[in-house]
Amino acid sequence: METKVYQFWFGDIAAIWPADAVKLAAMYGSAKAIYEASDDDIRRFAALPEAMYRELSVSKKRPLPTDRQKNMELQGIEAVCCEDEAYPRKLADLQDKPYVLYYKGALPDEKTKCVAIIGARNCSDYGRRSADYFGRELAHFNISILSGMAVGIDGLAQTACLKGGGVSYGVLGSGVDVIYPRGNMELYKRLIGKGGVISEYAPGTAAHSLHFPRRNRIISGMADLVLVIEAREKSGTFITVEAALEQGRDVYAVPGRIEDELSTGCNRLIAAGAGMAGCAEDILYALGIKDRPVKRGGGSRGKKLRDQRDSFSGGSRPGIYKALMEGAKSAEALLHILGKREVEIQDLLLELMQLEMEGLIVCRGGNYSIVYS
Repeated sequence: METKVYQFWFGDIAAIWPADAVKLAAMYGSAKAIYEASDDDIRRFAALPEAMYRELSVSKKRPLPTDRQKNMELQGIEAVCCEDEAYPRKLADLQDKPYVLYYKGALPDEKTKCVAIIGARNCSDYGRRSADYFGRELAHFNISILSGMAVGIDGLAQTACLKGGGVSYGVLGSGVDVIYPRGNMELYKRLIGKGGVISEYAPGTAAHSLHFPRRNRIISGMADLVLVIEAREKSGTFITVEAALEQGRDVYAVPGRIEDELSTGCNRLIAAGAGMAGCAEDILYALGIKDRPVKRGGGSRGKKLRDQRDSFSGGSRPGIYKALMEGAKSAEALLHILGKREVEIQDLLLELMQLEMEGLIVCRGGNYSIVYS
């Protein structure tokens, strides 16, 4: 218990970057030894920026977080320090690894392959279908999905993984007891039940824009491979990509149409040497789980698309399917594409309602799109 208190204290010093915290801890042997060392002693032996010396000195005048462990136990929160044997092996060799990791649920199983799926928050229908496809397919092969629990590609891939019976982990830019975004509360609960939520920030820490770029190195660091699904040419996704490359992780990207802005970043990644993920088999091959697919595009994905197309047979459904495969459409746009008269809008709306009830399409903001399953 006493050891944890000093680890919490040292991990809370925001002015000390993770790489410097780890070096200082290695130099003194423990957080407690750092706390007990005099300011002059630390200046004499540790080469730190002046701001870090000052913050370290000031932090010793603050009360120690003696009640944190008890409060964490009440909330089901656990913590592991880089000095502990239970610290994740994939992070242990990183220069800028977090000094302390807090988590609810569990940490990723070291024996299980883990893929980080990241991408655009404001994703397209193509991005939604791709995130759902890769999340579900990889889950079938017992591959854990790691992401940031964000709106868009992150949350969609994690939700698909869980629906497919898989395990997923969310790395947060807040304390593990702070749900952000609030709209992903249900996903947060499911992650804790079948995976976990992880953070280097102390419980109770609010989400902050500066936290997210830092947490991205944990997402890539805990993964065996990073998969990018939709990213603009200048995107925050590339912070994670750069971290992955520095950490020696493989990076794959899902290609897209050249006129789609959301595919520009992925296409450029592939041109720069990233692996092309045209199907789940590409990822399985990269992880050493399956042989390289004979046909690009993936047999299993092709079968799923054919099965889905067959679900739209009869009446105006084939035309609706063809139109929605090109992207989300409003009812008015579908009416025009199908060449129907204005008086037939009611029949079309009834068909769209039936397709929604069957779980084949979804309506967001007045536009209908296909649900890939």
